[in-house]
This record gives sequence, C-alpha cells and structure tokens, in this order.
Amino acid sequence: MHPFSITENISELNFLLEQKDISKASRKMLDLTKEFDLPQEIELLAHEVRIHHNSLQTETQLVDEVVVEKCKYFLAYIEQHKEQFESFIQQIDHGTSTVYYAKGISKRFWSGNSPFYLQPSDLELRTGQITGVVGENGNGKTTLLRIVAGELMSDTGEITYPLLSLKAGQWYDIKNQIAFIPQRLSKWHGTLLDNLRFYANIHGIKEEENEKQVAYILHRLGLDKFKHLKWSEISSGYRLRFELAKMLMRRPKLLVLDEPLANLDINAQQLFLQDLKFIIKSIRYPLSIILSSQALHEIESVADNIIFIKQGQTIYSGSQKAFGQDRKVNTFEVSGNFTREQLVQVMQLIPGSKIEDSGTIYFISVPTDFSAEEFLQTLIMNKIPLTYYRDISFSTRKLFKKDF
Repeated sequence: MHPFSITENISELNFLLEQKDISKASRKMLDLTKEFDLPQEIELLAHEVRIHHNSLQTETQLVDEVVVEKCKYFLAYIEQHKEQFESFIQQIDHGTSTVYYAKGISKRFWSGNSPFYLQPSDLELRTGQITGVVGENGNGKTTLLRIVAGELMSDTGEITYPLLSLKAGQWYDIKNQIAFIPQRLSKWHGTLLDNLRFYANIHGIKEEENEKQVAYILHRLGLDKFKHLKWSEISSGYRLRFELAKMLMRRPKLLVLDEPLANLDINAQQLFLQDLKFIIKSIRYPLSIILSSQALHEIESVADNIIFIKQGQTIYSGSQKAFGQDRKVNTFEVSGNFTREQLVQVMQLIPGSKIEDSGTIYFISVPTDFSAEEFLQTLIMNKIPLTYYRDISFSTRKLFKKDF
C-alpha cells in the first residue's frame, strides 16, 4: 500500500484551514494538482491561493476571507471525488521502493596532510523516506554523499539501483535520475526565471509545458517575487530554493543534499524541511532524499532514518524511531545558573547517575527506570535554576559525547 492517503490529505487540509495556515494549505493544494488530473478551474484556484500567500508581506498578515473560501471550494472538490482519487492510487504499480542499495562501500584518500578512511558501510535508500547523515565536520559525511550522488567513486563494495535500473540500463541514464545539491552552490548569470526556463528546456521540458512547469515551481517554492532578480540580488536561502527548484523539475528518484541548512536561519530551515516532507509523499513522482546537516535536532524531527558517522566509521545506521530502544541509561542535556557542585549534590539523590561537563552544558545519565519526568522534577524541587533542558535518550546527540 502506498503511504499517500487522500483521507489524510483531506483531514490535514481541513485542519490547516481551521488554523488559517495558508502557507501550508497552499503548498498542499499545489502538490495535489500534480498528483491528480484536476479540472483547470480547480487547478487555477490552487495557484491563485498560493500566489496570494506569496504576496503577503509577513506570515502574520490577516488572511483574505475570499482566499479561505477558494481553499474550501478546492477542498470540497477533493472530498467529492475522494473515491475516484483512491481508485487512481490503487491502480499505480508501486513495485520496489529501493532507489539505492550499497554494500561495503568505502573510500580512502588524503585530506590535507592527513589520511582519511571512510570505512565500509551498507546503505539502503527508499522512496518516501528522508535519511539524515549526521556527525562532526571532517568525519566523512560529504564523502558518503558524493559517493551516493555518483560524484565520487567508491574504492570497495557493490552499488545497485533497483528502482532506477528498471528504466535505465546505462550509467548516464541512472545519473540523470539522481539530483545533487552541494553545500557550495555555483554562481549563475542572468535572471532566476531565465535560468529556470533554460534548465527545464535542456531536460526536455519545452514550449507550453516549459512555461507551465516553471510557473508551478516558482509559486510552489515561493520564488515568484524573485524571478527577475540575479544571483547577487538573492539571499543564500533563496539561492538554495532555486537549486531545489531546478532539481525538482527533473523529477529525480533520488535527491542528495550536502548541508542544505548551513546558511539558513531557523525559520527558513523549518520551511525548507517542511517542503522536503511534502515532496517525498508524491504518488506520481516517488522520491528518496538523503541529506547531511549539523542542525541535529531539526534533522531528527523529519528524518525516517539516521546515519551517524564518527571518524569515518558508521556508528549507527537505521530507523530514527528505533534509536535508543536498547539504551542502558536515560541521557539529558542541561544548563543554567548553577555550579557543578550544586548539580553534583542533587545528582547524589539519584543512584547510578553520572555527570559529564562539556564546557557549556552538562550531560547527565541516569538509570532507565528513572524517567525524564522524575529527573526534571528532581532538579526543580531542589531549586536548580535551568535555562536549557533536553531529553536526548532517543537522539543521536549523545553519540557526540566523548565516551562513545
């Protein structure tokens, strides 16, 4: 069964309209126009709503009630034809969802004056999933992503493309279905619009279809207001969105992103990751995404799978939800206006607890039968003034600790 559910989409749209969240609702509506063959009138409604949202000066600006009514009309049509859409979903041959499968891939080379070895590891990437690659700088994240993207050859191991090879027998054809966005983006010349039209054209999207696809992606990614601007006139965040727009017009099966959040503020990060979650749910254009980032908390909030690399070795590779299930202790991060001595005194109340000072925060480990609620209550009752607290028992954050 395909993970896409028209019922869930209807429920989500209803909720978004109740909250008057036109940002998400307009993106969801545009996405549905690409999944199903909708009447031109209904498709136009989705574009009008998205254009209206993109024209707002701030997210808090009052929403025009006429726009809300257009959303409701669009939703009513989707609800009315729900069974028809469900039938369409069932008719699609989903087949294998594995885009990329690698066993024992590795890479050895010199980085500056030091040798580097990305140790052998296995990797499976499936459509409808986001895989996050995390770890400290210089530990092999970019090397792994470049191998996956076909930019770098692995020294050992086997790589297959189960989904791609059904339609592509040659490497060039396979590579054309893999989109790679590096951390350092290449400068382009001319306007954003001209570049999108040109890129679409060289990938076989021509004439009326070119205009239609470019208009869609401009509205969908909020680039319409920047379409007549040049590289020097656009922020790094929107340059990244431009790169994403280019790649999505190719409709790749695998999207590889190296540190895409590095130059984005927290709001832009959240918006970008939301779009990635929407994108992978496509029925007609199934997609797998793998990305690296230092923004660990943000990546873990959207990733289905996590790969943690430390000094070239894969320490963990698996489901994000499964991480920490076999843990021996619960682990927390805390900081605040207190001394180490005060913290130690309180932790003596919890048998088996351990404190590690990282310089700016404290890592505290307690037995698994001592819950997060009990731990936090203990600190509060003993008047430890916290300014930061996070339970990392189920986060790869604790793999950054020195004793791992």
